[in-house]
Amino acid sequence: MLNYITDAFARTDLRQIRAFILQGAEDININEESYKDRLEKCDNAIIKRLESIYTDATELDRAFSDLAAATTAHQEVYLELGMKIGAKLLYQLLVEGEN
Repeated sequence: MLNYITDAFARTDLRQIRAFILQGAEDININEESYKDRLEKCDNAIIKRLESIYTDATELDRAFSDLAAATTAHQEVYLELGMKIGAKLLYQLLVEGEN
């Protein structure tokens, strides 16, 4: 039994769980980059794209503001969902796991 438990923990990957919860499937292409690198890569790409589209500084500022508002809303929603999912899992571990 100990090998089974050890094997289960060895296969556990937060990114796989995330993909399953959000998309209902395994994430076959796991990105091994750090959080910082993943965010910078996306940030740099969108900043360059917006700067190429909006040559007027005022319009560029508006586009960045819109993007920031959308990103903030997504962060808030997914953080709250993640916290609720985590709380539900913890509840199941603590209460339902005693059965």
